[in-house]
Amino acid sequence: MVAHMRVLVWHGNIETTARWQVAFGQNGHTVRRARSSETAMDYLRAEPFDMLIFDLVVGRESGLAVALMAEFHQPNMCSILIAGHQEGTHKDIEIESGLFARLASLRCVLGVETPVRDLVTIAEEILRKPQDRCDLLRQSVPQICASCEVSAGCLARSETSVSQMAAPAVPMVAPLRRRRQQQAQSMLSEPMS
Repeated sequence: MVAHMRVLVWHGNIETTARWQVAFGQNGHTVRRARSSETAMDYLRAEPFDMLIFDLVVGRESGLAVALMAEFHQPNMCSILIAGHQEGTHKDIEIESGLFARLASLRCVLGVETPVRDLVTIAEEILRKPQDRCDLLRQSVPQICASCEVSAGCLARSETSVSQMAAPAVPMVAPLRRRRQQQAQSMLSEPMS
């Protein structure tokens, strides 16, 4: 278990966030839940956090804006995106790919159906080894791949780069960021109809 961790949760599903708060609390961690982006940003300005767990959209507010604000106020914080599978969620990821690619604190993208105990274990392992690549993290927490929303790109990268294990650590979502940047560039270069 990692030392005491301070977690900020900004997600729309109240029941789910309550379960997360209980599970993190059982492991000795402190959790703050924000119900609005304004509250989340107030917490970020006032208190230190180790981890942000957020969704892309809560109500009609941008999770990316909150995550970028978190990164600005607390540059050493890690973040986990928990995609809520709302209609249009993946479209939002593609539309805001340029903005999303700039989110250096993001360590993984998980689905909302991720088991609560797995989420706690994954968050603790990320804080233990914040610079590890996904292929290294999955050796100690294989459940990261079971719940990952971008595992296809990640697994493909790690399988083709076995000989590059001595290379410097790269962010876990680098393949996703590259794909999103390519999608954004192709959307910009397409003629308007």
